[in-house]
Amino acid sequence: MRYFIIGYKSSGKTTIGKKLAGSLKLKFIDLDDIIEKREGKSVPELYIQEGDTASRIKEWEALEEMVKEDNLVVSTGGGAACHCNNMDLMEKHGEVIYLSLDNDTLVSRLKVSTKDRPIVLNKSDEQLRQYVSELRDKCEHHYQRAKYIIDVKNHTIESIIKVLNHE
Repeated sequence: MRYFIIGYKSSGKTTIGKKLAGSLKLKFIDLDDIIEKREGKSVPELYIQEGDTASRIKEWEALEEMVKEDNLVVSTGGGAACHCNNMDLMEKHGEVIYLSLDNDTLVSRLKVSTKDRPIVLNKSDEQLRQYVSELRDKCEHHYQRAKYIIDVKNHTIESIIKVLNHE
């Protein structure tokens, strides 16, 4: 079994993915970690140095590798579901989980993590709100394709596992 966790930046994909993998006794993989090991630089550095298109291609290549493994939970990058044929790939090879959050929560989380996310660095609250709104317009239809759509604010890891186990 393969689970692919998708969602916006700072939606909790890695945190929840690790807990989910542990609870289901599956291997956990953070797609960004795979890319960083292969490239020898962080994803933000890669994004700044090589741009969005090159970063997305590297993300797709890493995802292509992950679909060959089994018994794992993969946390994807925030935009992975919106580029290349990644959603098709994930849907074909596993179950996709969308961790959904409202705009206000996303903005507050992004404000805390800007140093790790150059695309939101030095943005005001209003600019972050605009960014989140534009990102949602661009990506939400991809995220909505997920088999499981989970409102992170209203679910615990235990309740997410129950949903996945159809309890």
